[in-house]
Amino acid sequence: MERAKGIPYKWLALLTVAIGTFMGTLDASIVNISFPRLTQVFETEPSVVMWVSVAYLLVSVGLMLTLGRIGDTFGRKRVYILGFTVFTLGLVLCSLSQSIVQLILARVVQAIGSAMTVALSTAIVTAVFPNEERGKALGILGGVVSSGLLSGPVLGGLILDALDWSAIFYVRVPVGIIGVIMALILLKEQREAETGMKFDLGGAATLFGGLSCLLLFFNFGGRLGFTSPLAIILVASAVVLLALFIVFERRAPQPIVDLNLFRNQLFAAGNISLIIMFVAISANTFLMPFFLIDGLGHSASRTGLIFATISFTALIVGPVSGWLSDKVGSRILCTVGIALICTAIFLLSRLTAESSEVDVIIRLVIQGIGSGMFSSPNNSSIMGSVPRDKLSTGSAMIATVRQIGMSCGIAIAGTIFTSREAFHATRFSLENLSQATVQRLSLISGFQDTLLFAAIACSIGIFTSLARGKQQPSE
Repeated sequence: MERAKGIPYKWLALLTVAIGTFMGTLDASIVNISFPRLTQVFETEPSVVMWVSVAYLLVSVGLMLTLGRIGDTFGRKRVYILGFTVFTLGLVLCSLSQSIVQLILARVVQAIGSAMTVALSTAIVTAVFPNEERGKALGILGGVVSSGLLSGPVLGGLILDALDWSAIFYVRVPVGIIGVIMALILLKEQREAETGMKFDLGGAATLFGGLSCLLLFFNFGGRLGFTSPLAIILVASAVVLLALFIVFERRAPQPIVDLNLFRNQLFAAGNISLIIMFVAISANTFLMPFFLIDGLGHSASRTGLIFATISFTALIVGPVSGWLSDKVGSRILCTVGIALICTAIFLLSRLTAESSEVDVIIRLVIQGIGSGMFSSPNNSSIMGSVPRDKLSTGSAMIATVRQIGMSCGIAIAGTIFTSREAFHATRFSLENLSQATVQRLSLISGFQDTLLFAAIACSIGIFTSLARGKQQPSE
């Protein structure tokens, strides 16, 4: 490996990509905490403000696989730098927005840039590290992803307390500029695919439309009910568009997604296990703040610090787990990891109004260990099963599955929680308790029931992880 000032190029590339990965994943979670403030500043309804997040999610998820394919053909460095530049421009536009409509449009710009960087990050790292070090490198990158996703509410809360809402965006602009400069100087171009690409317009359009309808189905279904007319229309549209996408991909000479990849047991089982894992942990990510703040009475800042134990633990375990996967393969590590996540979520569902802070932290640490143990080997096995000329597709698939799992998990958890909380509120109201006590106990009971459902769902991932079959180390 070539060196710059004694540092191997592969580590410089990983550092550069880690900055973009952290910025992209952080952005998916840091903005949500500002919703109450945005509702007041722009004098609008929460149902309008939510599109600040929904628009970002729809665009980023809908474009990732397409942009990953483009990166394979036109050069990953070129697309990555363009994406980081667009993302940073989006931060500037967000901070300058004078209306909620302007902010939503600026978030769309951000989402396009984020999709470029996040879709290509894993591919760039996989290409520069040898097979025997792939797991270790992706373990570090996986820890960065966990840190970005879980530190958003903490950093967002601190920024909101100290500055105004626009600071959530403009304080990150310098980091974006540094990231672009580092990518320009340090990254080398990677172009693997054949020349003369014929863009798969039909596949791109149906994929974007199908994933958008699917995410909107879970979003509106969680709010209006999954049997509401709008939800039924959206899920029907998603099914039709995704079916058309499969038809286009089978006929396209250069498809966005080579469906033959799913014939590989490692690729298919890895992605299925990944989406199940994110559906399960998203329930806890969504509901734990309510439990800690409204159930146990913790402050928002203390809640953020408690929650940070997951990302801190995963950041430590991830690289170690990735290094081990280079030696022993992914099957056992992934299966033990998702089993620990399942155990942690089940134990979290048994928390009560009398539970101590230590009780919560122990369970979150178990989840962090499981997450670090599962994610790094799983991502390594997925990328190891993908041909080099389709590395960006594999990278984009991981990012897309992660976002879909998170979105579906939050929507489903929200629906279950609302239903169970209402059920328990009715039950507790018959026990001659104060209104405040009824609200607190019904919230905790709803939290318990929802996480129990999440643990059951997560248990399915244990079997899908085992179904990946035997894998040779560093294959």
